[in-house]
Amino acid sequence: LMMSELPVSVFWVDQNEKIKFCNDNARARMEGKERMEDVFLNYEHIPVRKALEGVPTHRREITWITQDRTYEDITTVVPVKVGREVNSAVVLTMSIEDLKTTIAHATGYSSRYSLYSMVGQTAEFLSLQHKASRIARGEQNMLLQGEPGTGKQRLAHGIHQASPRAAAPLIVVKCTNGPQEYLSEQFFGSLDKDNQPIAGKLELAMGGTLFLDEIEKLPVEMGDQIADALKNGLPSLEKGSKVRKALNVRVIAACDSNLKRLADKGLFSRSLYEMVIDTVIRIPPLRERVKDIEVIANHILAEMSAQHNMAAKKLAPKALAMLTSCRWPGNIKQLQGVIEQAFFHTPGSIIEAEDIKLPGDKAMEKSWKTDEDAFIAAWKAAGGNISKLAGMLDVSRVTLYRYLKKYKLGPNSEEKTAEGNADKKILK
Repeated sequence: LMMSELPVSVFWVDQNEKIKFCNDNARARMEGKERMEDVFLNYEHIPVRKALEGVPTHRREITWITQDRTYEDITTVVPVKVGREVNSAVVLTMSIEDLKTTIAHATGYSSRYSLYSMVGQTAEFLSLQHKASRIARGEQNMLLQGEPGTGKQRLAHGIHQASPRAAAPLIVVKCTNGPQEYLSEQFFGSLDKDNQPIAGKLELAMGGTLFLDEIEKLPVEMGDQIADALKNGLPSLEKGSKVRKALNVRVIAACDSNLKRLADKGLFSRSLYEMVIDTVIRIPPLRERVKDIEVIANHILAEMSAQHNMAAKKLAPKALAMLTSCRWPGNIKQLQGVIEQAFFHTPGSIIEAEDIKLPGDKAMEKSWKTDEDAFIAAWKAAGGNISKLAGMLDVSRVTLYRYLKKYKLGPNSEEKTAEGNADKKILK
């Protein structure tokens, strides 16, 4: 039963190279024959005989060629010994495409949100949702433009799920201006200690969607290399090889900045910019969607209740009025942090105004300069994002850096957030 359920073709071959056992997937390849050499035209290059001589092969990329079909697989062949003598071999082989999809889903490389997990009732939001649904069905690359916390990542998940690529992986990359070697391995892959290839994010996204979050942080050279790979194929990891692997990847990029201006100034790759500018979706900030705040807040409360298996909670009228009166510089992400805090700290089923702590309220403005707990609470509410925190507390980034040092939230802090880390490097 286990063998039949595995997404792997399993063969057990005796010393005479005759099949003793094969699971359902392997049997489908064998076309009713008993010997692999009668089916696979390149049998000599499949390392079965090596295993029967006692030499194992682990996780090698091997092509299996039949009269009617070619399989691109990752194959392992191991000898089976009785005492010291090899008396058979076991072959486990899996389609690279199936393997990528399995890994992608097992490691969370699939969309967690649909387009309808984003809620609202304003004309601006409904227009955005309709446009995203329509564009999702196409194949063009796109750029999601909006302030931090407006829901760009959730929208990217929803577009992928509504697209013809929904069954394939969604690979999310939080872009950074990191070391060239690190970025190259992340996007293009590397070789392990046995000189076997480890797939990078571009290859993992094959057939699916690559979401480049905060794309403006990519160095120009890396952006040029990514654009070249998307257009001309993925370069081989083997030294001296000029062979390229064609990529079937849709790119969704997101940025908080004016990407055109960065490209015009030479601060962002022109070729990658031209690749993602096919379609632009602007996500409005929450202050332009005030009528949506009630809908979003109630949706967050419902999600919290279901996620944590807790009783439902509602906002009292005064609590709702408090939320709608705030400008929310950190947008939906900031609103979610405030509601989550109120949800867990309210014992009853009604969240009152006094249960809500707005990150930018007067009490916090007066206390954060001297109260470490108040500052850390604001820092967490902003998700470690310097820009959001500056807006919440109405101070400059330079001032914030001094307090990050003061409260030990600088480079040596254990608070690791992607944008937080990028900002903390400035402190060095």
